[in-house]
Amino acid sequence: MERVEEAGVTLIALSYDEPDALAAFAEWAGITFPLLSDPDSDVIRDIGILNTLIAENDHPWFGIPFPGTYVTGADGVITAKFFENNLALRPGVDLLLRAALGEDVSDKLVPADPTPPEQVEVSFDLDEGPVGPGTIRELRVHLRVPEGQHLYGEPVPEGMVATAVEFDEQESLLIVGTETPPTQPYSLATGETLQIFEGDVTLKVRFSHNGIGMRSKGDNKLSLTGRVRYQSCDDECCGLPASVPFDLPVELAPIARTRFGNAKEGDMDSLPYLKDMMRRRK
Repeated sequence: MERVEEAGVTLIALSYDEPDALAAFAEWAGITFPLLSDPDSDVIRDIGILNTLIAENDHPWFGIPFPGTYVTGADGVITAKFFENNLALRPGVDLLLRAALGEDVSDKLVPADPTPPEQVEVSFDLDEGPVGPGTIRELRVHLRVPEGQHLYGEPVPEGMVATAVEFDEQESLLIVGTETPPTQPYSLATGETLQIFEGDVTLKVRFSHNGIGMRSKGDNKLSLTGRVRYQSCDDECCGLPASVPFDLPVELAPIARTRFGNAKEGDMDSLPYLKDMMRRRK
């Protein structure tokens, strides 16, 4: 919240939960921004995000919204939105701040091994802050391509390497999506046309953690490991395929648990609020 407030951004959450449930959750989780209650889903309907996949008689879940985040300007006009297919995923602070400010607020580049002149330079830019289950962070891979050279995008002929970010397999790592900049057509002497990147290229990978192996207390760490693959060419010849490894430490947030009855120390017991909700919706 400190970074959000320093940026002059206001954060507000809206749900169909009752006010007393939101108040209890805010106190338990240490939330200081407003949590707005829309128990009859009036606002949720007005902005068109009522979850229509839930039948009206399917108590107590009817009335929940499709999970998402809107970013608006001071005039109330929506400038960005984040909606994921998985209801457990939410954008992290860096993603929201970049959208709210219209700029990249993270300027800490982690260079790869020193690169000789006239070769592609690779560096890594990782969102700050801990990652909890459902929190989306972003890894940005920057490739500075020397003038007169280019990299290839998909698809490429057999024997050539397209630019890509690959991750080592980890059961706890969840890759949400990858974004690449637009490519340009490039015609070979053979008449074949390929798709290429030129200049400064940034690949964006959004990732999260599924909670496997995480603890409610103690030191939680994740190593984001993998490699960037590419092949740099000019108008006359191609260099050898390159593979640049990365090993970036990511802090994991302790798991915050809510339980329906039999809450353990440090957990929030959600059962009383669930019962109230079910009674009200009958």
